[in-house]
Amino acid sequence: MENTALKLRAAEFEKISAVNQELKEGIQEIRKQKNVLKTTCQNYESSLKSLQAKVQDGFTDRAEGGLGDNKLKELRNEWKQEQEEEKVKFSEVVRRQIQNTKVTVIEVIKEKEDMVWDVVDKKKN
Repeated sequence: MENTALKLRAAEFEKISAVNQELKEGIQEIRKQKNVLKTTCQNYESSLKSLQAKVQDGFTDRAEGGLGDNKLKELRNEWKQEQEEEKVKFSEVVRRQIQNTKVTVIEVIKEKEDMVWDVVDKKKN
């Protein structure tokens, strides 16, 4: 009889142990979901803060009748980039004009030289 009671108790402990294991696994799954939700929430909070800043800049723009700092910086950077591109283009145009001028000057010198030789030849004859 004592053996039977021990066996029943052991079976009961095994059932309780199995339930405990299932609960532990359930808790681990809940913790994983909590972490995923926490990360998602943090992402949403970050996005919300960013949007709030943009909205605030918009209100500031309207209130001041001008551009907000972020928009102003963005426009300055675009302008600087355009200026750099224009410098490069202008430098290229100047370089080509200088090269063309050199070629033209050399051609004029050759023509003048030919004319001088023609005059010298005529004087000899």
